[in-house]
Amino acid sequence: MKHRTVTLALAPLLLAGLLTACGKKDETVADNSGVASLPAAVEPTPAEASPSMAQSAAAATASAADSAGDAVSNAALTAKVKAALAADVSLKTLTVDVDSSGSHVTLTGEVENDAQRTQAEQVARGVEGVGDVTNNLTLKAKG
Repeated sequence: MKHRTVTLALAPLLLAGLLTACGKKDETVADNSGVASLPAAVEPTPAEASPSMAQSAAAATASAADSAGDAVSNAALTAKVKAALAADVSLKTLTVDVDSSGSHVTLTGEVENDAQRTQAEQVARGVEGVGDVTNNLTLKAKG
């Protein structure tokens, strides 16, 4: 019960902080009960309603969506390459790090021999969506 009381007591302060952070005037009013209430509607200022701000916001949203889409595409391609490497009998026991950016894939890690190094690159190149492969695989030290 104490948690709920603290939360309810902090809500008006949080609201006032958010309004201040947004550059809006704190337009809360207290009635006789001491409870703060907001006005029915807050009119946007001419600057807030300008088309250039709306276009900037739309561009920022589109850019963020593109970045998120690229991250999902990169993750999907990375997962496809990792699955293909794991499905190959001669490579499935290896730990190969796969990174992708667009259609470019980079392989890093250690392999037992040159044949595995070459095979890993060939498997990666055979995955749909892979355009270019950087093979940074190294041979494990004999020891």
